[in-house]
Amino acid sequence: MNNPHFTMPKVRIVVADASRARLFTTDSPKGDFKEVDTLINPEARLHDGDLTTDRPGRQADSMNSGRSAMEEHSEPKEVEAQKFARELADNLEHTRSQGELDKIYIAAPPKFLGELRKHLKPELRAIVAEEIGKDFSQMSARELRKHFPERIK
Repeated sequence: MNNPHFTMPKVRIVVADASRARLFTTDSPKGDFKEVDTLINPEARLHDGDLTTDRPGRQADSMNSGRSAMEEHSEPKEVEAQKFARELADNLEHTRSQGELDKIYIAAPPKFLGELRKHLKPELRAIVAEEIGKDFSQMSARELRKHFPERIK
């Protein structure tokens, strides 16, 4: 039954949000998903106030009409999501550079998916087979399988 000419590509199914990324693989085009790695970003679950220990310095503006932050600020959760997207992209790039990755399927909420795209190197972007802009992060492997193409090739 095994076809000696068919070799299943080294596939990763990445299901992520700003707080967690789960990486799955499958042994056959219609096979079950097996979770092979999980990356956690615990900071994403904190409230913004818990993420900032020091506020930017304040100074009076030139018109003395109020105070303004001395540095441009981003929401702390956004900064943490950016860091996590970079960490996930680096993890995938390392796996690809080791010859362990031929094709990637990604599911993530649209905002995090966009952030992740920014950090994917061209070599990694070239092997992304499909992106799904939805949050599947709480689904089991069995539930996830139903949302991906019937045959992962």
